[in-house]
Amino acid sequence: MIQMTHFAVYPRPTKKDADPSVRLRAAEYVRMSTDHQQYSIVNQSAAIALYAAAHNLGIVRSFVDGGKTGVTIKRRRGLQDLLDVVDSGVADFGVVIVYDVSRWGRFPDADESAHYEFVCKRAGISVRYCAEQFENDNSPTSNLLKALKRTMASEFSRELGVKVSTGQRRLASMGFWQGGFPPFGMQRQLIDQNGNPKGVLKLGQWKTITTDRVVLIPGPPAAVATVKLAFELYTNGNKSRPEIAEILNKAKRFRGRVPWTIQTLRDLFLDPLYKGAYAYGKYETRDHSSRRLGWDKWLVREHAFPAVVSDKQWNQARKRIREEIKPLVDSEMLEGLRRLWKRKGRLNSNLINEARDIPSAVAYNHHFGGINQAYKLIGYPLPKDYSFINAISFSRRIGGQVCDEICHGVESLGGTAEKLPTRNMLLLNREVTVHVSICKGWIRPNLTPLWRLLLGREPAADVLIVGRLLPPSNSILDFFVFPAVSQVRGVWSARARDNDPILDLYRSDDLGAFIESFARVSIRGPIA
Repeated sequence: MIQMTHFAVYPRPTKKDADPSVRLRAAEYVRMSTDHQQYSIVNQSAAIALYAAAHNLGIVRSFVDGGKTGVTIKRRRGLQDLLDVVDSGVADFGVVIVYDVSRWGRFPDADESAHYEFVCKRAGISVRYCAEQFENDNSPTSNLLKALKRTMASEFSRELGVKVSTGQRRLASMGFWQGGFPPFGMQRQLIDQNGNPKGVLKLGQWKTITTDRVVLIPGPPAAVATVKLAFELYTNGNKSRPEIAEILNKAKRFRGRVPWTIQTLRDLFLDPLYKGAYAYGKYETRDHSSRRLGWDKWLVREHAFPAVVSDKQWNQARKRIREEIKPLVDSEMLEGLRRLWKRKGRLNSNLINEARDIPSAVAYNHHFGGINQAYKLIGYPLPKDYSFINAISFSRRIGGQVCDEICHGVESLGGTAEKLPTRNMLLLNREVTVHVSICKGWIRPNLTPLWRLLLGREPAADVLIVGRLLPPSNSILDFFVFPAVSQVRGVWSARARDNDPILDLYRSDDLGAFIESFARVSIRGPIA
């Protein structure tokens, strides 16, 4: 038996609904975050089923978003699928039943949920709310109440966020760990409301009783010993971070299973947790993006957890780190490079990384756009041609611009475009993956330029786009668009014209036709 925590008062059936010979096909949309049991998937579906039975509606499709926040449509596959079916113009239902107005979402902009309802209506599909006290008939009263409900849903989300943030900051100020994985060398200990230990939480385990709390304690012993050794080598041993990383990695004292780097060592030496202090609120999240805040804006609770190293040793490490990562000045960096040249008689990345008085080779590369640029500025003769590094950087930048052009073009035609984590990988219309590659031509004396198209043995995406750069201007000459089904694989040599007929079959001067193939237009016009 389904136990309902909330009962809806349904509108009276209309004459059309009451006619047993008329039975409309309907789809349900249900969403649950974690706010109320009233909004569980089971309760929503049960209420919708009762409403459908009372109004002669047959539910033929179900779109579900379980455990999804309502403040954004991202990662809500159920709502996305519903809108795709509606936009296709071939939906096999004429009604969408939703529990109440807030199930569309608790968007910061209340008009967003109104937009999704309008998308359904524009396709000739009516929307009904089974738990609202009004009929969704587009009357002034209905529209006014829906606008009020949407605003209330948005305000509820905002107030809830403020309450959660305030509660978390209060608990953090008391020294309780606020979720997330513990840092290396620490582990989570569960305590009851009186502060008595209840056990150590393992990976994947979380507290289940609301009155319990979580604190951090040092552990496991091997990890704690590694942390202490790193601090000892850095403060008392006066070792550099590259030297410490080499020592720890050779001894196979990894950070979990990951070898140490100068960056991970920097994070280790700057984390106040190792002196027992809890720094909370390091990041600020707005519009689903986060940025790191300055030290002065952190909430710090001193002596919140047992310390792994002393305050004195941690402060020594922090002071040295801050001296090493102070803002870089062009003149100081170049002068340091000149001193190293004079001292060693030559320059290379290994010598730069080993030097204690100048930044790393990576820093020079990022700061000057390439280490060869720094060499040129001090007059050092380049031992080898580093232009290929700049060519790679330029090709990546052009590839990103092509991806932006494809996304903008598809979205302007009603489709959807999403950038995936893999470089230059796109997902178009939530169905087709596209990988963009840029190929730089080889200039051959007394011969036409030549391009080598690296297509791989297996397709990396549903469609591979290869853009050819025309030397020496480095402008886009044309594109090859290879669908995975083409079976064109391996390495191909291509000239500006008169190539293998197979290559010419997939060549195009621009991506206009490709982009237009992803246009999404409903075959149903708007309701008159």
